[in-house]
Amino acid sequence: MKNKIKWSRSLSVAVLLAVFVSGMSFLSMADEGKAENSTTEVRSGWIDEHLGPGVARWVDGDGNVNDEPGKKEEGQAGGSGSGIENGQAENAGSVPAENGQTENGAGESTASQQPATEEQGEAATAIPAGRVIDPSRPMIALTFDDGPYAPVGNQIMDCLSQYGGKATFFVVGNRVASYSREMKRMVSEGHEIGNHTYEHKYLTKLNGSQIQSQIARCNSAIEAVTGVRPTLVRLPGGMKNATVLANIREPIIMWSIDTNDWKTRNTRKIVDSVLGKVRDGDIVLMHELYSQTGAAALEIIPALTQAGYQLVTVSEMAQYRGGLALDRVYSRFYP
Repeated sequence: MKNKIKWSRSLSVAVLLAVFVSGMSFLSMADEGKAENSTTEVRSGWIDEHLGPGVARWVDGDGNVNDEPGKKEEGQAGGSGSGIENGQAENAGSVPAENGQTENGAGESTASQQPATEEQGEAATAIPAGRVIDPSRPMIALTFDDGPYAPVGNQIMDCLSQYGGKATFFVVGNRVASYSREMKRMVSEGHEIGNHTYEHKYLTKLNGSQIQSQIARCNSAIEAVTGVRPTLVRLPGGMKNATVLANIREPIIMWSIDTNDWKTRNTRKIVDSVLGKVRDGDIVLMHELYSQTGAAALEIIPALTQAGYQLVTVSEMAQYRGGLALDRVYSRFYP
């Protein structure tokens, strides 16, 4: 009897061990499956965007994933005097002023209706031949960041073409070569291309030479494809500090209406963030990466046009609202 009991116990232990080993093997296979599912076929694009800007990573043309996230979480500061990611365009505590200016807590002017001095210089602006803008009528500047991305960008340009509008696209330099046809279309149809850095790095984390490199490399990448060198810069996330401002000569363009399209990914919310809230002289922030933004643009563009707004580039609007000065930050051009 004792032998039977001992044999039964041994058998139970053996069965339990077998089940445990089998279970571990199954779990291991499940993990492998997850690893396989986590791989991406994306090339020259963002992944993990649905998890928020702080998690999104860039995949280059060879499928190499950048270890450092290319976008920053909302609400994270990027250094002394920096703005907030896709939330407030100016420093915390800023107070809107008239005539397109914004003053921070220290009373320093960061946006401009002020004439440029000889030391500051002026940014070159030009309206394409044949384009007619009526300075007496209200204007809006629609801007799209983080492209180029042809599936959305072409949709936006198709609609703008239908309604005679133009937009400003702030593009990331290392994406440009992958979407050369779209970039050339932007230029040929009279849209404005702005600099959004070469790698969408948060400039408040870089030193002076690195900041200058991000801007110069992006400008060169755009010029190599389109023959046009940008004259405007938009900071990734709007993040800025004294080092950033000291190392960028071009006018820096922020925004007065933030659609939060990257966050909501909801067409109706994007549309509602603009219509009924926009006013003459506003700069509207959207992102070229999302299908919901493209769908929203198809509603926003005709609605604004029918409401009497001229859809113009940032430089076009600035030309009639005091001009653009170097070493200045702009968030709107109110009359």
